[in-house]
Amino acid sequence: MRRVVAEALVGASRAEVWQLLDDLEDMPRWLPGVRAVASSGPARNGTLYRVRTSVLGLARARDWEIRDHRPPARQARVARDGALELTLVLALDVRGSGTRVRAELELRSALAAPLGAVHELVAAPCAVADARRLVGAVKRAFEGRPRR
Repeated sequence: MRRVVAEALVGASRAEVWQLLDDLEDMPRWLPGVRAVASSGPARNGTLYRVRTSVLGLARARDWEIRDHRPPARQARVARDGALELTLVLALDVRGSGTRVRAELELRSALAAPLGAVHELVAAPCAVADARRLVGAVKRAFEGRPRR
């Protein structure tokens, strides 16, 4: 098992950030690369949803299930990508007038050792990029693009 983490301090209340993350079908509006989301209903334990993405011209779809839904503090979402199980834990903590958004992505390969460890190691850089992209997009949704 391999775990990657990204976090950001967002200039918005925890309730506002929760509302953004909880509206699954609005994800294409604020998360780069996401083209469409179809869900089985509102976000709660057991909700299933499919995310269609396009990165570098490559289209793909991934099915997710919300396994732990504790408004407005924590969500855990699980997906399987071939022999790799992904668990995304989103945690929101109040920090002054803002919110700390933490995305923890756990990778667990179904392949036998030592292939499983190599599989997780190879997948880790993409997972790091995905976690950073997610928290960065949440921050930009409320604060806009950073000045250069």
